[in-house]
Formats: sequence, structure tokens, C-alpha cells
Amino acid sequence: MVVLLSSRPLASRLLARSTRTFTRPSAVNPIPRVSCHCSGNKEQTNNGGTWLDLAAFSKHARTYATASPKPASRPKAHTGRTPAKRTATTKTTTSTKKKTAKPSKKKAAKNSKPKTRAKKAPSKTAIAQKARKAQLDLRAKALLDEPKQLPSTAYMLVLVEESKNGGPVKSRSASASQRYKSLSPEERERYNHQANENREKNTIAYKKWVQTHTPLEVKQANIARRQLRRKAQAAGKKTRFTPIHDDRTVKSRRNAYSFFFAERHSSGDLRGMTVAESGKLLGREWKNMSASEKKPYNDKAEADKTRYIEEYRTVYGLEPSAPRKRSTEAL
Repeated sequence: MVVLLSSRPLASRLLARSTRTFTRPSAVNPIPRVSCHCSGNKEQTNNGGTWLDLAAFSKHARTYATASPKPASRPKAHTGRTPAKRTATTKTTTSTKKKTAKPSKKKAAKNSKPKTRAKKAPSKTAIAQKARKAQLDLRAKALLDEPKQLPSTAYMLVLVEESKNGGPVKSRSASASQRYKSLSPEERERYNHQANENREKNTIAYKKWVQTHTPLEVKQANIARRQLRRKAQAAGKKTRFTPIHDDRTVKSRRNAYSFFFAERHSSGDLRGMTVAESGKLLGREWKNMSASEKKPYNDKAEADKTRYIEEYRTVYGLEPSAPRKRSTEAL
């Protein structure tokens, strides 16, 4: 089988790619012949020369004929964008999928076992600031902005006059005491009269100040003052925090023993006894009393309990807390 070389450019390319030497076919013979100085199993002799069976070559030549090589002299126009390869895109996609799939497992593992961080101990500065803030809040609840009181006694008036002269506190107190003792009856009367007027002014100003706050605020202020007083005593300070006197304050309820105690003291049978002596005696009497003897006092306690609950709701607008249990049998 022979190959028909109908195109010169194709033939020239084939000849350029082959390492073997080919002879140009003659014009007389329509079938081109190729001479080869190689030996093989499929050699044939004709007219004293060696001819190669071109069956394999024709197959190889057809592959060159059907292929369309890209000319090197005409590169593609540059568009400014690099075309992406399909294989690269596929690999990138698969790798991206794998990478995105792995963090989800890690996140799930992290969520399933959260790490517990150890809490840092607060610093000394933070503790001091917290204590200072609590102290300021407690003082704000205590309502310490009471109106200043005028001197309400004759001695206080003399002490104020001596303080205007200046000097140490001890010397001023000593001179005020000496002057007060040496007052004439007319001077003492004048100081007492002024002290009484100041006392009335103090009462009016104090009551007016108390009325500016609700009964509940006054109740909470007294609780805060008790806490401040305990802290001052624990710190060794002599600061005084007196409770606020409010006529609207609900009186505490009384138990049966308190009614019995008040009745026995008002009878006059315990006159001349100390508080400790009378307390021991009344405790033994109450313990030996029968239920029928205690019934009148228990009834008074129940009536006072009803009174307390109603007043507490009306004045404070809250439900009263349950009282602490106190065993009256042990008294």
C-alpha cells in the first residue's frame, strides 16, 4: 500500500519530520515510490532495488494528514485574560471542597467540647473599687442629707459662742463649761428661751424633710443606717448613724408574751425589781400557765397581727415578710 502525496506542503512537512531519505516520485509513474536503505521483515525487491512496504507508513501519514497543528507564526490575539484550564478548574474545585469540608468537622468538634477558661482572680484595686462603690450606694440609701440642727440647749449655745473665738477643741470645751456654770439667772433664762425656740424650729424642719421621702424610702434608709453602724463598730470608728423618726412607720406586731409582760409590769407587782429579776420571774410564770390562761394574750396577738398586715400593705404598698419563729414556751 502506498501513500499519495497530493499536497506539497504536507509532503515537505512529512519529509522534514522523518529521519529517513525519500526519493521524489517520477512524473511517468503515477504511483510515488519511496526508497529506504533499511531492512525489515516486510522488505520486497523490485528491479534489483529494495522497496519498503508502506502500509505502516501510510497509517502514520494519515495521522499527520488529519491533525491540524497550530501555526507557530500566528499566535492568538492577547485579550488580557488568561484562559483557565479545565483540568486545573476541576482540581481546584475538588481541593476547595475538601478544604471547606474539613473545617466543619473541626468546628463540630470544638462545639461539642467547649474549652473552659480559668477565671482570673480580681485584683486588689478591683476589690477596693467594688467595696467603695458598695459603701457609696449604702450611704445614698441611708439618706444622710438631714437638715442641720440648731443648738437646742443652753450649754450648746454657750459652746457655739466660745467656738467663734477659735483655738483647740479641748480648750473651747473647758472655757464653755466654766462660763456655763457661772451664768446668772437672767442669762440662763435667756439661753433657755432661745434653746426652746431652736428646738421647735428643728422639729418643724426635720418633719418637713422626712415628708419629702416615702415611708418605704425611710424604712430602707433605716436598714442602711443599721448596716453602716455595724461596719463602723467593726472598724473601731465612733461614727453615729441614728435612725430616722417617722410617724408613718408601721409599728411591729406583738406576740402573746409581750402583752403578758406589759400587763404584769403595769400592775405594780414588780415595783422595785431590776429588769433582769422581773424578767426571770415573769418567764417562770408564763411557762407554768395553762393554755386557757394564755388564750386572752394569744387572741390579742392575733388581732395585732391582722392590724400589722393591713397597715403594712397600706403604708408601704408591699406584702409583709413572714416573722421569725420565736418559741414562747422556752421563756
